[in-house]
Amino acid sequence: MVHKPIVISGIAPAVAGILILSVLAAMSSTNQAFAQAAPTSLSLGAFPNKVTVGANTGTLPVSLFGKLTSEGSPVDGATIHITGTGEGKQFTVTTDQFGSYSSQVRLGPGTHTIEAYFPGDATHTSSSATRVVTVTS
Repeated sequence: MVHKPIVISGIAPAVAGILILSVLAAMSSTNQAFAQAAPTSLSLGAFPNKVTVGANTGTLPVSLFGKLTSEGSPVDGATIHITGTGEGKQFTVTTDQFGSYSSQVRLGPGTHTIEAYFPGDATHTSSSATRVVTVTS
C-alpha cells in the first residue's frame, strides 16, 4: 500500500486569508469604537460692546449672538451655556439649523466678561468663546 502525502498547500493560504480578514474586521470595529469626536468652533458677539448709559437708566440691553460649526458645517440643536451676564446669572440657548444662536441680556455698569461654552456631545468636541462688554454710566 502506498501512502500519498496530503496536500496542505491549498489549505494554508485559505486559513491565512481567513485570519487576515478577521484581524482587519477587528481593526475596523476598534477604529469605529475609538473614533475621535469632530472639532468645533464657537463664536460670540455682542452689540453694543462698549457704551455709556444715562445715570437714570441703570441697565443696558445687549444682544448676544454667535455660531457653532464643526469642520466648516453648522451644528444644529446644540446647547450653548452663557455665563458672565451679571450677578451670577447664566442661561442656555440652542443653535438653529444654521448653527446660529442669539439672546438679549440687560447689563448694568461695569466690565462684563461673557462666555459662551459648548460642552461637546457624542460626535463633537467642546469649544468656548468670550467677549468683553463695558457699560459705563
